[in-house]
Amino acid sequence: MGAILLLFVGLGVWYSLVVPPFETPDEIYHYAFVRHVAQGNGLPVQRAEGEDPWEQEGSQAPLYYLLVGWLTAGIDQADFAQINTINPRANIGDPLFPGNKNLMLYSAVSRPLQGANLALHVGRWFSLLLGVVTLWCTYRTAQLAFAHSRWLPLLTLLLVALIPQFIFISASLSNDSMIIATSALVVYWLARMLARPSHESPANPSAATNQKFSRGEWVVLGVLLGLAALSKLQGLGLFVLSGLAVLLLAWTQRDWRLPLRLLLPVAIPALLIAGWWYWRNMMLYGDWSGLGHLLAKNGQRGDDLTAAGLWQEFRGLRYSFWGLFGWFSILLPVWIYTVLDVLTLGALAGLGWRMLRHRALGQTLRNQPQQRIRLLLVAWALLSLLLLFYWISQASGSQGRLLFPAIGVIGILFVLGLQTWLRHLPARWQWLVWLLTPLLLLGASLFALSIRLPASYHASQPVTTIPETAQRVDVVYGDQDLLTLLAIETPDTRFQPGDRVPITLYMQAEAKPEDDYQLFIQFLDETGTEVGNLTTHPGWGRNPTRLWQPGMIYADTYPVLIEQAIDQRSPLAARVYVGFVDPKTEQSGRFPVPARQAGELIDPFLARIAISPLTQPQLDAYALAPMATEFGNVIRLAGVRYEDEITIAATSAMSVTLLWEAIGTPATDYTAYVHLRDASGAFAAGFDQAPAAARFPTHDWRTGDRILGGFSVPLPTTLAPGDYEIWVGLYETESQGALRLPITAQGERTTGDGEVLVGMINIR
Repeated sequence: MGAILLLFVGLGVWYSLVVPPFETPDEIYHYAFVRHVAQGNGLPVQRAEGEDPWEQEGSQAPLYYLLVGWLTAGIDQADFAQINTINPRANIGDPLFPGNKNLMLYSAVSRPLQGANLALHVGRWFSLLLGVVTLWCTYRTAQLAFAHSRWLPLLTLLLVALIPQFIFISASLSNDSMIIATSALVVYWLARMLARPSHESPANPSAATNQKFSRGEWVVLGVLLGLAALSKLQGLGLFVLSGLAVLLLAWTQRDWRLPLRLLLPVAIPALLIAGWWYWRNMMLYGDWSGLGHLLAKNGQRGDDLTAAGLWQEFRGLRYSFWGLFGWFSILLPVWIYTVLDVLTLGALAGLGWRMLRHRALGQTLRNQPQQRIRLLLVAWALLSLLLLFYWISQASGSQGRLLFPAIGVIGILFVLGLQTWLRHLPARWQWLVWLLTPLLLLGASLFALSIRLPASYHASQPVTTIPETAQRVDVVYGDQDLLTLLAIETPDTRFQPGDRVPITLYMQAEAKPEDDYQLFIQFLDETGTEVGNLTTHPGWGRNPTRLWQPGMIYADTYPVLIEQAIDQRSPLAARVYVGFVDPKTEQSGRFPVPARQAGELIDPFLARIAISPLTQPQLDAYALAPMATEFGNVIRLAGVRYEDEITIAATSAMSVTLLWEAIGTPATDYTAYVHLRDASGAFAAGFDQAPAAARFPTHDWRTGDRILGGFSVPLPTTLAPGDYEIWVGLYETESQGALRLPITAQGERTTGDGEVLVGMINIR
């Protein structure tokens, strides 16, 4: 047991040092409460509206904050403002988003253990001590639940001690650790009472004699319940659990006066310890629990909880029970959750099978204290689930740590359920399976501590060279703080809406910047409409410009999400716009700082990326007549639509729609034309433009691309009435019409010198 607790403390201290200040859930709000108390201000008053530094935590039960405030009262925390800079682009609750894992903008800065950072870590280490209390109670309770085994309690302790999320939460400044520890103490104390065997009366063997419990034992229970009620509102569920345990004792001992005799010894110490706080809530808020003010800050659920919504909440619950770090933004490898899901389902099935086998439950509970304890554990697990369900019905965002007041119980039931199946295996295989689970959990923590967490918070190191694959741009941003974008690197591949495009930037500052400029990368279509955008501090939030060293080259890759669907008419050569936002002007609108190249002001469109639509245009969808004329074995004219008749008085242009298909890779840019010719073959009207206009030049085309192009051919008002032929062709853009692309397949159409007759039109 000592070795396991030592391992837990070692991992916990490691977590406390690797995770930067305030990068655990709500830690900055818990700290604000503690700091307020440490400064001698008493308990804060929670406001339903307005901003408080403790946010929703101001109406939490105060035991944890009072203790940590007392421990840190002698520490000068005046430097808190140096740490307290929020990342405005922080990623909270979206672990699949690749960047901005840091809530605090300067989390990459290494800080000494002094001032506010020291006070924070004192709180973290006090929480870790409470985690040790939880594990000690878990082990003692497991000894009672597995009375005939020496190694199952140790295995339970090992499994609980190695759950990454439990270590992570235990190594943070949070009142969760207090309610977890007090819950474990209450459960252990109740299990200890239920563990006493019932003795049969010699006169009546079928009747059990009353067990004698000292009044002091019930007073201890009242004290523990009071501490739990003063730790967090979840502690009130332990009163229900204790009532059920007392009723079970009364039933097994056939002493129905027992609950009445225990009422005062339990209730009085509980009321003396915690009652004042609930009375304070009633006087301050008109709400004994303070829950209304907490929900007003935390965010009350605005819609009814549906089955689909409950499943989505359950998904987050599973992940955050085993390991979801930061502000619910840093995942373990997904396969770890899958393995743990399988083990959990196996444990639940094993528990269900055990319950089905116990038909004579009443007799078993009277004669076997071990079964009474297991029933107690099941009851607390179910009560914890009910409390969690109530919470998520009121507020959005279920979190695995909300089940941690029952974490020891869950660990015992997990082992009990798996043992149902594993005990049928040879001893050697049992040990192998049992050891694989804690090894998996230990490996997950080691991976998080050494790789995942440092990568999420530490800024990338400067580079010394720029690769040849990057395009030099040398754009200078700003008038005072001069930031230089030296080069940009974009992939030469196709993307679709929903994809993330990796854009690598090589940046530098001539002098140390005085402000934290935000970087943005936009993808714009030919009309200037935004189809993708990313706004962040450099380094994905980990390397704000104030931390830059002059002359150093910072290389960062940003996967920019293509958010908007694009018109299926053709692929899009989106322009890549890169800029910086001055924090002084951000509040009045996102005004980019000026950009200069070779001293001249420019709009920094620095590259292009090719985006394909999710579906391609089809003949039927646009009522196109099929064609199969090929130009130069690289481009096929696949369809056409035009007007048969036009009255000059009613319109001044003829509309022609052409569907092009790439059957090869064009070597250069081509321009298409639509010409009208009279009966003698003379030119009457026409219009030339790229097949996809400015949207997608032909040198970007790839085999299989389909491009729907619209031509509006202006018609002179002097055009004589009659029939005119419509001819279509392609020529190299640079040749200005001199070099036409030859026809390589007629497709049952009349063709000429690099052009094809697509139809006739009557002009009136």
